[in-house]
Amino acid sequence: MTVSTIDEDRPIPLAMRHWFEKAGIYPAKGGGGLHRRWRRYNYLDGRSRKKHFTAGTRDGFRHFRVLPHLDRMDICDGDFDRWANSLAASVQMPKTEAEFNEALDTLLKMSRHRAQEANA
Repeated sequence: MTVSTIDEDRPIPLAMRHWFEKAGIYPAKGGGGLHRRWRRYNYLDGRSRKKHFTAGTRDGFRHFRVLPHLDRMDICDGDFDRWANSLAASVQMPKTEAEFNEALDTLLKMSRHRAQEANA
């Protein structure tokens, strides 16, 4: 995915954390997402243990992150070391709940092949 523009002031949609929790993705420990003032951070980091997300992966959980300044949402490959080694797929940052649900489905489809490679 190429980055067309970087906008340091682009905010994460206010309901994004709620969409994460509704889908079964919970804030990861650390800065982005767990703090009550989570929007002051320039990313949202979450993870899930739901079978829907972890099927076919080595780890028992799957990492997700939203980078508003790059306008993208990422998913790891299921064998998480760090984002540089574990990025499986990226999509444009969703702006509505319908786009968010569609983005999750797209990320899972795109990352399925990478997750199988990581388990081999």
